[in-house]
Amino acid sequence: MQNDGNTVFITEDPDFLEHCYRRVLRALAFSDEQAEIIAHCVSDGDRNGKSTQGIGVFEIPVLLARTGTMDVTAVPEIVDEGPTWLVIDAKRASGQWAVTLAMEAAIAKARESAIAIGFVRDFNDAGAFGTYVRMAAREGMFAMATNNSLPLVSPWGAMQNVLSGAPFAAATPGGESPPIVSDIQAVEVHDGDISEAYFQGKKLKGDYLVDPETGALTDDPAPYFKRMDDFGRISDCTAPTVFDTPRMYAFNLFTEMLSGIINPGARMTPEIDGPPSHWLEPQTDALTGGACIIVIDPTHWMPAGEAGRRSDRLVKAVKSAKRRPGVDEIFLPGERGWQSMKDGSDVNILPAHWQSLTAIVESVGFEMDTLRADFLNGK
Repeated sequence: MQNDGNTVFITEDPDFLEHCYRRVLRALAFSDEQAEIIAHCVSDGDRNGKSTQGIGVFEIPVLLARTGTMDVTAVPEIVDEGPTWLVIDAKRASGQWAVTLAMEAAIAKARESAIAIGFVRDFNDAGAFGTYVRMAAREGMFAMATNNSLPLVSPWGAMQNVLSGAPFAAATPGGESPPIVSDIQAVEVHDGDISEAYFQGKKLKGDYLVDPETGALTDDPAPYFKRMDDFGRISDCTAPTVFDTPRMYAFNLFTEMLSGIINPGARMTPEIDGPPSHWLEPQTDALTGGACIIVIDPTHWMPAGEAGRRSDRLVKAVKSAKRRPGVDEIFLPGERGWQSMKDGSDVNILPAHWQSLTAIVESVGFEMDTLRADFLNGK
């Protein structure tokens, strides 16, 4: 266990965590293919330092599989397509599986036609979207990706959650330097941020909660936090969240344009039920309304590798900028996560997330010590 400033972490081998995810999913009757992809995507969040989209998000497929909201037998299917676009109906399968399949198909189409757009609908949570755009970057392509969610933030000036806690990611190919990966959220805080602050006994980084009675803004989640059973991330908060600036409000709506408005058959965020506790009961609709990915292959107008060389020049300029006092090194977005994945470094996880994973492991009839022994023995 280590202390990073005011935050206490447990350090763990990400390969072991991925082993645990895979074993639990198979015990819950996920197919080998789907279990492998979900475990990989969740682990990718861990390895990139995004605990609420790594080990923290693992609670979601487990919960939804148990309630039957996620159909673990469903196979996502391309239901419509053209030379430069495709639509996948996930049929309430996992988002990790459906978006991975969409990205693979879009990469193949972009290789032929320079650009491809993929839409996904009727899927459950897909975790960190940096996972998917890095797939394209490794193929020498640019990609951007987003999805919507249950309502997690209020419109500008409002005090009722109506809009999504959307992830947004983009990546361009690297050369000698790692690719530049922007992996952000189109909200100031989402449910995972609130639960992380609560379990650490900390305040939020700004006044991003609004008291439902008075309308006063606050940075303290404690009076409003509603823990759900033994979960370490999934939780309710009776105080709606707000945007800090109109720019983030506009950006959030941009993600909805892509994932909901132009996505055929997808639901928009206001059409998805919330709050998170709603999903403790079986539902006939999937948790997420829609996703959009865009892939561009620049080799159609420039030599192979040229985009990576241009990215390297940008990286060099950024990293060589004059630094402020006390700054040892300038990092590009995604750089440290990429290096962590390359090194296979241990990852930091919150105690609440570890406790939740331990409870999940035990609930399917395993013991953590047994899983660790199996992992060390290569089983």
